[in-house]
Amino acid sequence: MFWFLKNDILKILDSTQEQRDILQNHSIYKSIKTIDHLHVFMESHVFAVWDFMSILKSLQAKLTCVTIPWIPKGKGTPARLVNEIVQEEESDIDQYGQYMSHFEMYCHAMKQAGADIKPINTFLTKIKKLSVKDALTDSNAPNHSKIFVNKTFEILKNAPEHVIASIFTFGREEVIPSMFRSLLNELNKKHKGKIKSFIYYLDRHIGLDEDEHTPAALKMVKQLCGNDEKKWIEATEAAQIAMKARITFWDGISSDLN
Repeated sequence: MFWFLKNDILKILDSTQEQRDILQNHSIYKSIKTIDHLHVFMESHVFAVWDFMSILKSLQAKLTCVTIPWIPKGKGTPARLVNEIVQEEESDIDQYGQYMSHFEMYCHAMKQAGADIKPINTFLTKIKKLSVKDALTDSNAPNHSKIFVNKTFEILKNAPEHVIASIFTFGREEVIPSMFRSLLNELNKKHKGKIKSFIYYLDRHIGLDEDEHTPAALKMVKQLCGNDEKKWIEATEAAQIAMKARITFWDGISSDLN
């Protein structure tokens, strides 16, 4: 456990322990037995990868100034932490030494594995002119992906920064290492050599999340909630909602695999 955690953070972790256990031990990992199964997983999960970046950029917009004229927001440490995470999520080094976002790495891995990238590419085109909800519908995104992303944007619409930070931390960053390690173990057994870019993506994500992003995200929540009991309660509720949404999403993909 990270040394800087305070009791309120530990309470959130305790309150979501059951959900984290469900995610880490979800049947979805053992359901990915063939390349075709992997395609089904990736074609749904890629929308969650995009969703993740949208949460992160929403948090960055709350904590820093990303428009002109530039005006300081005085957020200090949280601003620094979110910018560090954005730098690596939006412009990390791929397996060939090129800079690109983790989302773009994922799309490249999909293409290499033979998954269908048309729906996510159509979505990226549609989103320039349509709402998220309409773009998801017009791109023929899987139904559980639509539900998952729409839920995120419903929350982001009016969420204060500490709630967004909690969703990002406990519903995305904090739980990703255990989820992806389980998936990586299964994939290495069954498909080694056929999905090199995806394995690289998973390895890179696991390393960054465990060593850098999770500690930084936890610090952000601690800083943004401070000693405000109401904020801690809201952060806890947001973490629980985010975890439940991820479980429902995993259940949806799993049903397509079985």
